[in-house]
Amino acid sequence: MLTDSTYTKEIQRVNALKSYSILDTQPEKDFDDIAELASQICQVPISAITLMDKDRQWFKSKVGFETNEIPREEAFCNHLMNTEATKIEVQNMHKDNNFNTNPYVAGEPKIAFYAGVLLIDPDGYTLGSLCVYDLEPKKLTDFQLNALEKLANQVIQLLELRKKNAQLEENNASLMSKYNELEQFARVVSHDIKSPLNNIISLTNLFQEEYGNQIDEAGNEYLEYISKSSLELKNFVDAILIYYKSDTINTSEKEKIDWKVLFSKTISILDPKNEYEITYPSFESVELYSNKMAMEQIISNLLSNSIKYNDKEKIKIQIELEETSSEIRLAIKDNGIGIAKEDCEKVFSFFTTLGKKDRFDNVGTGIGLSTVQKMVHKLDGRIELESEIGEGSTFTLYFKK
Repeated sequence: MLTDSTYTKEIQRVNALKSYSILDTQPEKDFDDIAELASQICQVPISAITLMDKDRQWFKSKVGFETNEIPREEAFCNHLMNTEATKIEVQNMHKDNNFNTNPYVAGEPKIAFYAGVLLIDPDGYTLGSLCVYDLEPKKLTDFQLNALEKLANQVIQLLELRKKNAQLEENNASLMSKYNELEQFARVVSHDIKSPLNNIISLTNLFQEEYGNQIDEAGNEYLEYISKSSLELKNFVDAILIYYKSDTINTSEKEKIDWKVLFSKTISILDPKNEYEITYPSFESVELYSNKMAMEQIISNLLSNSIKYNDKEKIKIQIELEETSSEIRLAIKDNGIGIAKEDCEKVFSFFTTLGKKDRFDNVGTGIGLSTVQKMVHKLDGRIELESEIGEGSTFTLYFKK
């Protein structure tokens, strides 16, 4: 009869085994190959990778027989697990009192030789054993015994890898579920929040146009506050959507970046009246294969910031692009308001703003640069910032070739 302590340890051992989710699974080549190697190295006709469940011994892989499981009390490995040893070699089972009455020794198939090494997980729990058998008495060489131990270690490594892969699949499934929830959230935000906001903005503007001359100055100021606050909230919602939608971009889809098209398209959108001085060199010789959509979002955001956070009469932005032996360096330099050195790291944090208004009298959302940084990292790149108050900022991006 098991003591309370032994019973508890056995429960923990079985739970450890079940954490691998391997019992009653289909054959797998990696495990079958190890069983085959054990048979060949030890020069025996029978071998097995066994796992000891609560009441049975189940065979994950086997050579030389067809049985999938046997009762635990009939398992040779059960005897080994009840000793202090981690391996065993019984050269003649018919002369060993621990095994000579076992039905697989006394009866068919009359096994005469058995050697086994316990499978012990990293937490010290015995999961089963790697065994070899013969129908004739036998003695393994030191080389064969050492090889059997190394193969048993490989079984544990396979089990650990299998568990980690299963955990990754579970995590991926969880992430996919969260992603689906996020998509639903984005749809709700887009329709149920943005639509009323657009209505508020439109109706406020319409009210000002038609009735602005019928209300006093204070009333018009209130309407202006409503319109401005609604626009700020709309910009905030748009920024959140862009941030989360950046996760949906498949950065593994790559194509050759046409820098001239990319910059001319982005600049024409941000500077349709050609008000700003934006210069960039010829990029034909710089080749980069990356995700076009992500790159457009990054460039658009950085150029937009250079325009918005600029207090100079003439906005100047200089774009640099060069190729090194291992990287592509892209720099966007402006003559804007600049950022204090102690704040250069903060600006990449989600929801972090420095409380400064842009040239259009708007306060930032604290989302744009965190979106840029996240997308740059997804493209296997990095971003650096150098800035000085009143002198401007330089954002430098590095991408592996």
